[in-house]
Amino acid sequence: MASPAQQTPPVRAMPAQAMPPPLAPQQAQQQADDDDLPPWVTEFSDDTAVAQSAPASMMEAMPAAAPQSARPAPAPARAPHAYVITPVPGLDWDGNWPAVAAALPLRGVAQQLAMQAELIDCTLDGNAHVFRVRVPIETWRTPGNVEKLTAALGERFGRAVRVDTELGAVWYTASAEAQAHRAACQQAAEDTIAGDPFVNEMMRDFGAFVVPGSIVPPAAAA
Repeated sequence: MASPAQQTPPVRAMPAQAMPPPLAPQQAQQQADDDDLPPWVTEFSDDTAVAQSAPASMMEAMPAAAPQSARPAPAPARAPHAYVITPVPGLDWDGNWPAVAAALPLRGVAQQLAMQAELIDCTLDGNAHVFRVRVPIETWRTPGNVEKLTAALGERFGRAVRVDTELGAVWYTASAEAQAHRAACQQAAEDTIAGDPFVNEMMRDFGAFVVPGSIVPPAAAA
């Protein structure tokens, strides 16, 4: 007996949807580029928008970039003059500025001012001795730090003093002297190990070696 023919369900016609008009090639490329942008990038992230929105008067008022030749020349690697200690009889002082600066009871930026400043000269002006020092960084010679240094020097010498500062490269400072002392102590410790007979015997007979960076000078020497 023949099986009844299967009936195909009727197909419903979908209503036609309005399609957007095709984009011009330039508009299509712009839309593709916008779709590729990260979600955090908005129209305000465009630097050109800021530049275009700025009035011409503001752009003219902006200072021009300094030419390459206007930048300060780097300080020479070596000091242009020898280190000379000039005694100051009025203060009963031998003139050793690094030793005095390192011993002053200062902290923070005022201590950096004392440690990193180089003494140019110390002269008597009326009743006060004037310490003229050179400082490598402008922010260290603020009035508050200079006042702290002045007070510490006045207490150290028991006399009226004044501190005048100028900006410039420095060489003979308490910080530089301390660094040179540490380097000398380190070199002396390394030379001691290198000349030790037991160490040389271990290196010769057993292939031992000194671990780089493991040599530390005694605390008293450093």
